Amino acid sequence: MLTHPLSCCKISLYQQETEWALFFEIVGYTSYAASNIYAYGNGVNKEGFLMGYDELLSLSQDASDDYLLNLIDREERSGVTVYAKGEPIKVDLSEKAVESIDVAPENLAGVSIVRLVFKQNPDSLWISPEELFQITETKQPPLVYSTLEWEHPDIAADKVPSDSVFFQSLAEAIITNNTGCIDKGSVNTFWRNWLDEEALVSNDLAETKMFQKKIEIGDFEIIYELQGISELYKVTFSSEYDRYKLLFSMYGEESRNFVFQNNPEYLEESLSRDIESEYQYDQDKSVYTLNNVKKKELRDLYEFAEMGSEDGGLNRIFLYKEGLYDSKENAYKIPNGGSCLVWGIGGNEAFLAINCNLQ
Repeated sequence: MLTHPLSCCKISLYQQETEWALFFEIVGYTSYAASNIYAYGNGVNKEGFLMGYDELLSLSQDASDDYLLNLIDREERSGVTVYAKGEPIKVDLSEKAVESIDVAPENLAGVSIVRLVFKQNPDSLWISPEELFQITETKQPPLVYSTLEWEHPDIAADKVPSDSVFFQSLAEAIITNNTGCIDKGSVNTFWRNWLDEEALVSNDLAETKMFQKKIEIGDFEIIYELQGISELYKVTFSSEYDRYKLLFSMYGEESRNFVFQNNPEYLEESLSRDIESEYQYDQDKSVYTLNNVKKKELRDLYEFAEMGSEDGGLNRIFLYKEGLYDSKENAYKIPNGGSCLVWGIGGNEAFLAINCNLQ
């Protein structure tokens, strides 16, 4: 169902006459809790994966304080406070509570902590309808159907949604405006159906790996409007999950400035809302030169870069030295001794362009 261990999931259908929108919220855990949100509908511009909401659970009001396994070290676990989307809630992590979800107390892992949060605070992990429709920039029809249980196809086993009785009947319900015909089928969305038992025994879950291969520069400078490349590497990943975080962990502290060339109005709004540190912004060329940036804010910028490239943007992250724009050449220049991370158009891969000239 998703690329990380599942804790809970939800489908919501909003419809009024011919207008409809369908949302999937898939909550799971790797090193932190996150919700993968998918959207479909006749008003949704880009159907499918909408966003990863990674500020779902934290140990304090600082959303970056999200390593839930730190709770295991607390002496008193019968009523700990955590923050769900910034709001404090109480969670019982006692041995009795852990056993109630059929997990051995000594095997309490992140995914089971999220499951306990859901069991004890069932509405705390879902995104509000208002926020969902704000993100999709679509009109909000009435909610006509919602469920936490359905027959979901195992894509890894070559099954497809059209084979599922649930999705067949859901499609009919949308067409006929009649949710009474929905058949949940053989319900299989309970978390343990999608959980490798090792996730409850070991906290060292498989992580996304990165691979680099040196390639010819060719037309890369023209396509990505860069100059000063002496070496070029193609960067690929073992999975699509956490790619931007992997790059951030390797290069985040070396980031000097960013160039975003996709939907600059959205980026400007996002940065003004989420990036509180000082930065200089050239509206014409979308160049962000950052100063005193907090770690989490910088990680958010790496996510913006990946998301924008998936939408066809040309995003670049300059490392070690600030990149410059040459208006005569209509290109961004990598300074001597600098490097530039570039997400490939469509977001399927990335590149590392290096200027080896140290003079």
